[in-house]
Amino acid sequence: MTPLETPRLVLRHFERGDVGDLHAMDGDDRVMRFLGSGMKGRTREECVAALARIVERAAGRPGYGLLHASLRDGGGFVGGCGLFPVPDGDDIEIAYRLPCSRWGNGFATEMAAAVLAHGFADLGLERVVGLTWPVNAPSQRVLEKIGMRREDDAEHYGLTMRVYAATRA
Repeated sequence: MTPLETPRLVLRHFERGDVGDLHAMDGDDRVMRFLGSGMKGRTREECVAALARIVERAAGRPGYGLLHASLRDGGGFVGGCGLFPVPDGDDIEIAYRLPCSRWGNGFATEMAAAVLAHGFADLGLERVVGLTWPVNAPSQRVLEKIGMRREDDAEHYGLTMRVYAATRA
């Protein structure tokens, strides 16, 4: 996959050497609490195992999975964003997360807009959904900013989730 570029960011597949970046993000309970049905922060060893899965899945399905986002100027790690099959349905979900130190800078919106465009233009997707916990208003704002529209709530990951969707123009 050719890296995706935005005015401030470069998004590429994660590599095995990115364990420090992944742990800086996934090791924090605040980052992980709204993922799926809710998670605790991962240990470094859990991040090593998760990174191996991320790399393996990306090799099997280029363009999907969690992408590593870094600043174009200086290369500092910003977070991750990607497209994933929804486990209990036929939809493809856009998901993102950032280390807390990167919150509030517009990076989630910038990453998500690039990944959504990639899904439509490069992967030929017709529809992409965003699923959020009802209390996760910041994530809902990101989805709205990238042009997704709210649909009826639905059960995913064993929880009632807010569903947002976008279709290819």
